[in-house]
Amino acid sequence: MPIGEYVSPDGQLKFLVTCSDGDWTIGFDGFPWHTHGSILATLSGLEEVPAVERFLADLIGNVSVIALTRISGELTDVWVTDDPEEAHRDCRKYGQAEETIEFRLWNGTPINI
Repeated sequence: MPIGEYVSPDGQLKFLVTCSDGDWTIGFDGFPWHTHGSILATLSGLEEVPAVERFLADLIGNVSVIALTRISGELTDVWVTDDPEEAHRDCRKYGQAEETIEFRLWNGTPINI
């Protein structure tokens, strides 16, 4: 099972997979965004464990796009996005004046929107 810490090849991101009392929780260490195995199962139609395994495989396999926001250069949030263009629009519309957003893959490859 994929419980554990996963560090990106460039050492910039740490992704945590935990299962406390049967509640699968996954997200980036030190940042507010996270999701749960039950949510992934509902969205994918899979059972929780296979849904978590697929999500993790897509993340570390450079399929999923990771969004990172910064305010005045300081990293403030990291999450997996299904729609980078929408995330970019939302940041421009609702973000702070000095907030920026960038996109990358797990291996550090930048994604241009």
